Amino acid sequence: MLFAAADFAADGLDVCAFGFDINTERYGNVKRERTLESTLAGADVVALPLPYSRDGERILAPFSEKAIMVGDILNLLEEKSLLLGGKMPADFPRKAIDYYAREDFAILNAVPTAEGAIKLALEETKLTVRGMKAAVLGFGRVGKILAKTLVSLGADVTVFARSAEARAWAKVFYCDAKKFCALKEEIGAFDCIFNTVPHKILFADALERAKRGAVIIELASAPGGADAGEAARAGVRFVSAQSLPGKITPKSAGKIIYETFKEIMEEL
Repeated sequence: MLFAAADFAADGLDVCAFGFDINTERYGNVKRERTLESTLAGADVVALPLPYSRDGERILAPFSEKAIMVGDILNLLEEKSLLLGGKMPADFPRKAIDYYAREDFAILNAVPTAEGAIKLALEETKLTVRGMKAAVLGFGRVGKILAKTLVSLGADVTVFARSAEARAWAKVFYCDAKKFCALKEEIGAFDCIFNTVPHKILFADALERAKRGAVIIELASAPGGADAGEAARAGVRFVSAQSLPGKITPKSAGKIIYETFKEIMEEL
């Protein structure tokens, strides 16, 4: 968020940041405000993080020394202010735009997610991508970019997908393509398994057939495709890898937020 703020400040906008007490680095011409009141006063646009909150009561602000309450923001927010946030609920008590729900944001965010997943695969398997036998579970935005990038780096990639259309696209991307029902039989061939499906598809009986020392990189949101405990008992290493853009490539993640916010403001 601070990198995104710096990009807007570089455009000449008057940008204020609040809730970053612990992070004291300088980000361009971004002004650090001391109070929530001064931050929100006169604001044309107010940007909340992704997700905006974990519990619906407190803003997700790991760099803030004090809790920032959603209710306090709602009480202080001016009527004119455009409110942007990530994973905003449909019943949020004020009109807001959920930038996480936008297709342009999701597509752009899939690139650092895929690259971050490959970085983790290199670290966890100790193998080069060239020659790695990799499975990609699911073929949505992240699955497509991940499979294509792995193939371009020389991996032997098998995509497991539900629809015939998705499997056809996988073949066009020079991947092998299988139905999910084949996963249990095929799983023992893979060094690394990348899951993008947000529900359980790797059950204990399948994990027991996996190659010992294989790695599962969990990219999907909870509950994800596998249980970490079942993976450990099967001798498979499980790596939880949500929110990779912000963790591994925060500057690029900030640029994507900046570009998405610009699109939103230009559309209004």
